[in-house]
Amino acid sequence: MRFEGQSIQCSMLDGGIVELRFDLQGDSINKFNKATLTELGEALALIKADPGVKGLLVTSGKDCFIVGADVTEFVDYFKNPEDQLVAWILDVHKLFSTVEDFDFPTVTAINGFALGGGLEFALTTSYRVLSSSAKIGFPETKLGIFPGWGGTVRLSREIGRAHV
Repeated sequence: MRFEGQSIQCSMLDGGIVELRFDLQGDSINKFNKATLTELGEALALIKADPGVKGLLVTSGKDCFIVGADVTEFVDYFKNPEDQLVAWILDVHKLFSTVEDFDFPTVTAINGFALGGGLEFALTTSYRVLSSSAKIGFPETKLGIFPGWGGTVRLSREIGRAHV
């Protein structure tokens, strides 16, 4: 099993473990832009269809994990009618839920920043391992935007009611 895109690469490691590596070519950071989300859907479909997959390791080829959604694309999304905006949010949420619903163990290795959608995606895996330099958070709330891809629910499940 192999997938080579402009922002995502997948390869089978020993023991049936797939490494899904975010590495947006031509940029110093990883972000969820339209192209990355499309590639993620393609890569996840291949992983889901492969009966030999025993686990998933999500990594980054950059000095940070994923800094979130590409906010420069928001202007175009926000020009759409509300039903189209909601459909886009739900499509990404379904994509992320694909990882959450895998029936094998999944792990995200977080280095540097995992912000906004990056943290939301990391929360879809069974486990997360953070480097000593890792920083996580939902900075979109400072823009008046809530984490719309399931992050608020997933984070609450992980940290418990006492910390919400």
